[in-house]
Amino acid sequence: MTLRAGIVGCGGISRSHAAAYDGLADITLVAMCDINRDALNNRADEYGVPNRYTDYQEMFADETLDIVSVCTHAPLHAPITIAAAKAGIHVLCEKPLSVDLETADRMLKVCNKAGVHLAVSHQFRFTPLFRHAKSLIEAGKIGQLRSIREVGKGREAGFELMEMGVHYFDEMDFFLDGISWIQAHITYQGHDVTEEDIMHSSELCKTDRRDNGIVAGDTMLVHIGGASDAYGIMELYLRKHRHGWMMGPHLLGSEGQLMIKPNPQTGIDEMWYCPFDVSFAAHTPAWEQIELDTSVFIISEKAWKSRHTIWSAQNMQDAILNGNQPELGGRNALTSLECVNATYTSHFNGAKVQLPLEERSHPLVFS
Repeated sequence: MTLRAGIVGCGGISRSHAAAYDGLADITLVAMCDINRDALNNRADEYGVPNRYTDYQEMFADETLDIVSVCTHAPLHAPITIAAAKAGIHVLCEKPLSVDLETADRMLKVCNKAGVHLAVSHQFRFTPLFRHAKSLIEAGKIGQLRSIREVGKGREAGFELMEMGVHYFDEMDFFLDGISWIQAHITYQGHDVTEEDIMHSSELCKTDRRDNGIVAGDTMLVHIGGASDAYGIMELYLRKHRHGWMMGPHLLGSEGQLMIKPNPQTGIDEMWYCPFDVSFAAHTPAWEQIELDTSVFIISEKAWKSRHTIWSAQNMQDAILNGNQPELGGRNALTSLECVNATYTSHFNGAKVQLPLEERSHPLVFS
């Protein structure tokens, strides 16, 4: 069976989704949609997509689609997802799933009622390096996992929380075998964030035009408790771009360390191992690169070595064809956004917040 795919939203991330469908066997990208005709035609021309629309409702009505990628700004994820579900189309949604948890709950409810999958595209966990790192940890390569550290790309924390923070929460969930609690502290221009510091993401971050709804803070320290005794630390703060992206987990164990980071020159992920649990300036043994056989990165005769959408799209494709739940579908699609809510709730309450959340309202909307 060959699946028919569509994409709504032809901005930057749509290239990754289009390349994914182009690179997977038994799936064909047949339609794209964007209100901007230039963006639509540029991306559709790039991948030879014949059917082009400026109205997603029209695309869902005219095309017989099995799956659609939702690649618009976050506030539009819900109406597009709901329309797709009512048309019987499975949805692979870009992160964040929505700008608020109540809306995300509604998206999932509609998809469940329609009998279609809703999955969020956190591709990190599906890549061969992340899977191999998890297997090494489970095999005792670094002893008992104690902590994971992640640092953002360097944009204002409230904006970054919705862009990269949701990825990091999913990554922590993957390595920690679940997230039990969140404790966070947030500041803005040197003072603890208050209600007066809540603003729209476009007001906080002037360098990225993506709409992430209301946010707060330019610096965050988020402490993440795992289902086991291990924990995670996420640091988001504004900084100059000097050495490439710092994003990637630093995993510390009782007998060693693992690190996955993009090479500053190539942008391709690398995994490194150190047999010490503590690093010294001049006395730590040289880190050893762990390289995997190229074959594990091959999909349709091409190597996909970066954190590409093809890995999450492949998981979604398998779920549709085999009748099982995608790994980040169903209740799991909500986890990273629950962690965002828990981060703000923890800061304003000055306390640890347990997951899963019972309160679903937006923590930055005060009555």
